[in-house]
Amino acid sequence: MGDAATTKAYEEIVGLLNHQQVIAFTNVLSAMLVLYEIIITLHIEIDHIWTKKWSFFTCLYILQRYLPLFDTAGLLVHNQFTTNMSVRYCTSTFNVATWSFIIGSMLSEIVLTIRLWAVWERSFWVGIGLVGFFFACWVPCCVFMASFLGAVKFGTPPIPDFWGCFIVGGSEIIYMCWVLIMVYDTGTLVMILIPGVAAYRRGGRSQLSKTIYQDGVMYYALLSCELFPLGQFYYFLLNSQSPSSLCDD
Repeated sequence: MGDAATTKAYEEIVGLLNHQQVIAFTNVLSAMLVLYEIIITLHIEIDHIWTKKWSFFTCLYILQRYLPLFDTAGLLVHNQFTTNMSVRYCTSTFNVATWSFIIGSMLSEIVLTIRLWAVWERSFWVGIGLVGFFFACWVPCCVFMASFLGAVKFGTPPIPDFWGCFIVGGSEIIYMCWVLIMVYDTGTLVMILIPGVAAYRRGGRSQLSKTIYQDGVMYYALLSCELFPLGQFYYFLLNSQSPSSLCDD
């Protein structure tokens, strides 16, 4: 019995370490993509954003644009290359990075929703509907995320000089956040398709129309297709289950 229990605990630790490695690779890849995309589009931003007259929407755009440098390229990657971090430190940085990610995602959706509202010629009722739809999806998402963060557990690494934080427990409720985000982006996809198809039928095939409608539809379609497997991916990574003895040790 003792050997069986030891073998089982060993297999679970190996499984958790494999999850940890996949998370590390994913975070580093995400950070590199963020940095690469910012570098190759910096000259366009300088011409059209930084050198123009600033407004509330300019500040909103810049904030959501560069917030990933803090949470993804900053905190998460930092945690992957730091050793001997305490459970308290891991919990604090993970919570800060997660809320920063959620806030950045919400700001990005606000920017896109404002553009969607402009496509609908700033209709009052459409604006009211978009605001209601936004809160109906994102408020529960924040509630689910808070519940998830309360369930995430970090443990003492099983080996010395361990790189990163050792996740030993989580909750499947995070999956609901990705479902709600997918619902919201699917709704906005439909909303941009309606005037887009109408404009196309009227002969609106200018470069501006293509940028607004064609690129917008492609973005929402790809995002909607991506969210479901992404939700499954994070559910798999962060719903790690381990015996309580791992946490106690």
